[in-house]
Amino acid sequence: MGHLVNLPGGLAGSQGIGYDYVLGSGGLYVQSESAHLTARIPAAPAAVRGLAPVTEKVTLHHGPIPAHVFELGLSWMRSDPDTERFFAVGWDGNAYRLVVPPQAGTATSLTYRSPGRVVAEFHSHGKHAAFFSVTDDRDEQGFRIYGVVGRLRDPRPELALRLGVYGHFAPLRWAQVFDGPPSPALRLSGPGTATTLTNLHTRR
Repeated sequence: MGHLVNLPGGLAGSQGIGYDYVLGSGGLYVQSESAHLTARIPAAPAAVRGLAPVTEKVTLHHGPIPAHVFELGLSWMRSDPDTERFFAVGWDGNAYRLVVPPQAGTATSLTYRSPGRVVAEFHSHGKHAAFFSVTDDRDEQGFRIYGVVGRLRDPRPELALRLGVYGHFAPLRWAQVFDGPPSPALRLSGPGTATTLTNLHTRR
């Protein structure tokens, strides 16, 4: 990891290989870049006198994920609503694609090997609400978009979204991740419906 300070004259310090902490007038931020994402999100807000501000940002390098890709995964989850399931969204060089690795799920647990080099991961909570648990916080330590789907037996399942940067998280809204409106049969849930990153970009 690297450590940077945003002085009025510019950034000072050394950049890391995986990610950097950046200190600015608004507090401490964490930033990283991969083939799929570039992001900078708050890690510890604070007022730091004498430093320049640091802006939040997220860029999806291949553009937003088509809504139908998520809906395919959601349909697969709903086909067995009492079992926790997992799918990811990867980039194959030309388009986003659904990735379903080998897994073993029950009504309250899920075991799988997280696929590498994906843009987003989603798992279900069966009949329970869509929320990020302590277990999710422990497991979701990569650099990607994360989603959890809940209340799969309801007419309108719930979805909560967030961005993860190596153990630091920021909530997201549907429009910040997907291309196209959500299905009317989907209810957006969690803090991402109200509090989001202030400056998210998507690039095609």
